[in-house]
Amino acid sequence: MDRIDLHCHTTCSDGTDSPKELVRKAKALGLRAVAITDHDTFRGHMEGMLAGMEYGVEFVPGVELSSMYMGEHIHLLAYYADEHSRRLKELMDRAVYERAHRNKKMVQRLHDAGYPIDMDIIRERFPGQTMIGRPHISEVLLEKGYVNSVREGVVTLMGRDAPFYVPRYHVPLLDYIRAVREAGGVPVIAHLYQYRMTDEQRREMIREAADAGLLGLEGMYSTYDKDQQETVFAFAKEFGLICTGGSDYHGEGKPGIHLGTGMGDLKVPYALLEGLREAAKKR
Repeated sequence: MDRIDLHCHTTCSDGTDSPKELVRKAKALGLRAVAITDHDTFRGHMEGMLAGMEYGVEFVPGVELSSMYMGEHIHLLAYYADEHSRRLKELMDRAVYERAHRNKKMVQRLHDAGYPIDMDIIRERFPGQTMIGRPHISEVLLEKGYVNSVREGVVTLMGRDAPFYVPRYHVPLLDYIRAVREAGGVPVIAHLYQYRMTDEQRREMIREAADAGLLGLEGMYSTYDKDQQETVFAFAKEFGLICTGGSDYHGEGKPGIHLGTGMGDLKVPYALLEGLREAAKKR
């Protein structure tokens, strides 16, 4: 049993499994380790850690941070970071504030266009949820019969270039990398081939990020093809970075992505976690 998953989301952001349920599923699937990398929050870590102890699964604390580089939205995974670090907390608080402000504007636009929805309805539907985003808004629209899936609502109504999309401020990538390093964490650029870039542009981004303190790339991911995976590992070797791997599991929010196996053939070896831990020791 040496498979792991270092990229998972729970109900603490936009996933549908609680942290404990996620770890329980990881155990049932034979995973040796699992990371919780919710968006802009560490809230699921304590529950995940306790579940790891209960089920005998190694728990890896992480977070996924939304950043900006040259006009492109870049996701940064941060592992083993001190959640009480002042600078990292300041940047994450800013991101949470901007997301909440964006939510209000999108919901108001939907309401003005005739969709019977407002923030009170969304808060009532997700009590205690501190990381409300487009998937939650879309789920309410799904329940009211206005879309056929959560993904449809996110993409066709609130996705980039969609009629109700509202842009928001994103922390610059290099600022987040420096803050994660200051917090003792290991910063890793996620799903490198989701960004609208050429390979040369990716290489330049990685070069600048490595100069700022980047320590890794997500080398194994649900949607990579063989050539893409090989290219990411080559980039990592070129810049002296580690590679991690994960499914980007969200539960029912992304029904085609499965915990531990992604779209069916993802097999992230435990050796990548060993490399991540070594990077954490050197930070």
